[in-house]
Amino acid sequence: MALRTDDNSGVELERSRLWPSPVSYTLLFLIFISTFRILATLPLDGLHQALSSMAIIGLTVYYISSLYLNFRHFRITRLDIMMWVFIAANFFAAFQAKTVFGQPYYYGVMAQRSVLLSLSGMLLLSLLEQGWITIQQVERAFVAIAVLLLGVFFYFYLFVNPVRFGDVEFVAYSPIRGYRYRFQFALVIMLLFYSMFKVSEEGRRRYYILIGAILFYLIYFLQSRTTLVVLLITMMVYFYRNFTLREKIRNGMLYGAVVLVAGLLFFALGFTSLFDRYQLLYKNVLSVFLGESPDEASSAVRFMELKLAMEHIEQHPLLGNGFVSSQWNGGWHEILGYFYPVDIGILGNIFVFGCIGTALIYLPFYYSYDYSRKVESGDVFFKTCEYMLLFFFLSMFFSAVNIRDSSSIMFLVCLLYYYRYRQGGAVEPQMTWNNARA
Repeated sequence: MALRTDDNSGVELERSRLWPSPVSYTLLFLIFISTFRILATLPLDGLHQALSSMAIIGLTVYYISSLYLNFRHFRITRLDIMMWVFIAANFFAAFQAKTVFGQPYYYGVMAQRSVLLSLSGMLLLSLLEQGWITIQQVERAFVAIAVLLLGVFFYFYLFVNPVRFGDVEFVAYSPIRGYRYRFQFALVIMLLFYSMFKVSEEGRRRYYILIGAILFYLIYFLQSRTTLVVLLITMMVYFYRNFTLREKIRNGMLYGAVVLVAGLLFFALGFTSLFDRYQLLYKNVLSVFLGESPDEASSAVRFMELKLAMEHIEQHPLLGNGFVSSQWNGGWHEILGYFYPVDIGILGNIFVFGCIGTALIYLPFYYSYDYSRKVESGDVFFKTCEYMLLFFFLSMFFSAVNIRDSSSIMFLVCLLYYYRYRQGGAVEPQMTWNNARA
């Protein structure tokens, strides 16, 4: 009886610490909006800048205060050190841009300031550790925001003509794909993983509706060849790791039949132009790899960007060339012509950060793999974070997404850290002044 009373007291104490639901969900909403930079490409630049600036200032003040307390108690975690290295590697690009191109430090630091949004993961860890919010609330907030975003995406594609936004960053145009909205869709990809795992791990068949809606959006509206390839590779890794040979054969036949039927349905309804479009898109990518001249303008431009990047990498292979702000002398366009490092994947990272900086930026992925390997959990949200990080990791080979999504990456790393050391009950590695151990 005594043990039961103690347990009940502990539960009551934990519940008493919880913030009221409206406060918790409002804060989580702001954390997701700022961390995943949902407003970044929308025609709401003033709101985005104001929210980002407040978030950066607030997170920086919070983290410095937290560090001060940790130093007083001689306690620094490995996650703290990894965060310092990650932020320092990004800000070092400002120093290199000054050295290589003569850009003033101010512009370089301001261009990289969004990396400080990575500290939102540390804030979330603290809130979870103090018992002010729960991981279930984080999960519910993520699902609600991602579903809302998906609804907004469909509304714009179905009812709002993108031509009216043709002169702003919100919309992109290509001769093959036409006009497309440039939404920040990382949370929607994450929702796709979550829905798939809900079906495969828990048998929640109603999530098939979300899976179908998201795949339709990605294939018919977004038409991003890189996203689809990386998504396919990520799901193949999941099936390889989590299913027996018999289950792989059965699921392969089942999903293969679904894809075949869907393809035949598209042909029957007269959507053959979509297949022609994808055939041309992937043919152009193959042409670039084979060293041939692609037909599509965007593929040809990336081919030129690759050649230009290689020339500068040869000059500064270790420390890179730094990152140039669009606010300084017209940015990359005035210095190197049409050139954006994010377009050319890992070579873009090596161009900006050098071999050393790129290795440091990949460090969180190594530790995330180590964390996930040591967590035995069927929790769907944990698996979602795990495979979303794998998606980011693979995407970085084709598109340097870390340059714009660094905060999203570190946010997920912090969540995996929570599952490993907070919820999992493992002994947390720390560095102390008396006993330095990593």
